[in-house]
Amino acid sequence: MRAPKGTPRVGTRVVYQPNPISHTLYTKPPRIGERGTVTTVALPGGRGRYIPGPGGGLLYVKWDRHGTMGVSPRDVKRVGKT
Repeated sequence: MRAPKGTPRVGTRVVYQPNPISHTLYTKPPRIGERGTVTTVALPGGRGRYIPGPGGGLLYVKWDRHGTMGVSPRDVKRVGKT
């Protein structure tokens, strides 16, 4: 499962800046503006940072105050690397 070109790599710092409609579709999302670090999670076949799917798939982020959660790569903006 390859992530689309341009998807942030593991260790990249991101900020949650969702589309308002997208934000309403998450169950207990991080706060808008919260920062986190792209991470890996256990997936079938090994560890990964991304799962393909409708709407752009899910990118896994370890949020600074919210724990780890998958969000659409379209809902995050890069802010640098750790």
